[in-house]
Amino acid sequence: MIEADVKYRIIELEARAISVDDVIEYSKESINPEEICKTIIVKQKKRYIALFLRGADQIDFKKLKTVIGKSSIASREKVREISGVDAGAVCPLLLGVPVMVDKRVLDLDKLNFGSGNHLYGVEIKSGALGRVLEYRVADFAAEIQ
Repeated sequence: MIEADVKYRIIELEARAISVDDVIEYSKESINPEEICKTIIVKQKKRYIALFLRGADQIDFKKLKTVIGKSSIASREKVREISGVDAGAVCPLLLGVPVMVDKRVLDLDKLNFGSGNHLYGVEIKSGALGRVLEYRVADFAAEIQ
């Protein structure tokens, strides 16, 4: 993780959030649902990569294959081993694996994402992401209508 002086907001949740819908429902304060992002860890051969994408989007594995080759979603056990938390609370800033950001994320004004705790989220300006995280940008998401 890169050290930087970045303004952030902690989003407190009323109950344990696992999904994007949970974050929307349980947030104690106003958040923009379009700015919620998620981190999904995938296995590619013998390595793992974290994918950071908008909460309403899904991984398009055909697109992803052109970027990193064939991959699959990591098991819950592996997610916990890599991130130290259960799926649904993964914080992209705390991982020891490469992070790939879907290009659509960078179009957002703010990013709201997992903090490593199911009861809190973190929000930063999207322009600050590069000051707190080393990542590669790619086009790997499918928009869900």
